[in-house]
Amino acid sequence: MGAVITTASFLFCEDDFAMTPDHTADARLGLTVLCAFDMHALEPAALEPPPDPRLSPDWLLHGYITGVDAILRAEAALELGGQRVCYGLLLEAAASPGEFVVAIRGTEGLLEWAIDGEFALCPHPLAGKAEAGFWSLYESMSFRSPGGKDVPLASGIADAVGEGIVTIVGHSLGSALATYLTLDLTERPGLRVRGRFFASPRPGDAAFADLFDRTVADYCAYAWLLDAVPHVPLGLGYTPLHNLVEIRPSGAQARIGFGLQCSHHLVCYLAELDYLLLDWKNMPPIDQSCAACIKGPA
Repeated sequence: MGAVITTASFLFCEDDFAMTPDHTADARLGLTVLCAFDMHALEPAALEPPPDPRLSPDWLLHGYITGVDAILRAEAALELGGQRVCYGLLLEAAASPGEFVVAIRGTEGLLEWAIDGEFALCPHPLAGKAEAGFWSLYESMSFRSPGGKDVPLASGIADAVGEGIVTIVGHSLGSALATYLTLDLTERPGLRVRGRFFASPRPGDAAFADLFDRTVADYCAYAWLLDAVPHVPLGLGYTPLHNLVEIRPSGAQARIGFGLQCSHHLVCYLAELDYLLLDWKNMPPIDQSCAACIKGPA
């Protein structure tokens, strides 16, 4: 394993968040998702936005993940939206050829918040049920090499990764999408797949969570104690993934401002996992409002 994305199985501690040597590696993985979000936010119409400077020199960009933003897809006559946008990146660790990361960003814009709020269940093709808004978006997603054409997401990534190792990482809406992709890729023989999910809403019901836990050997879902998003959707049988790692103030490395937004920002999750990861006082302009929630080391 290379130093850039070395990770190991995370042990769940029911009583508190247990810091392990993996937390810094997982925070570095989360930084790729922040880059994917900022790339889209700076050029929302671009399917292949210019790489974030923070990706260099550690990461090589191999492709983009795109998806169609629309709501009410089940009723074609009522479908709203329909624009294909960039949702993420396929990266390879420069220091460790053959080690890949898929980074899938979180919600950006009113239409994507509407997708987040559908909260109905639909059948998952393998077992159980998935959240309809997340799942319909996932079904629209494609992979494209730089300058190439869109191809089916899971098969496109599998072809690009080959016999490599791939870690699927997401935040918020991106974590639910990353969950579905992790399961799809794990079902493909020969692929070595891991999942790291930050601030994920509940992606499906108990039967889906059971299937995921049986199928994916190496994953964890980080949830800050005060973040509301990992607790929704409520009712209807929705269940979080079993390997839920709850970050509590007694174990976090950073002090975070109180409030719904501060509790959910990806930069806050990264600071809680590894306060030394970045200079939080001198973030790029696009991240400064989020980084203002970080009040200092714990």
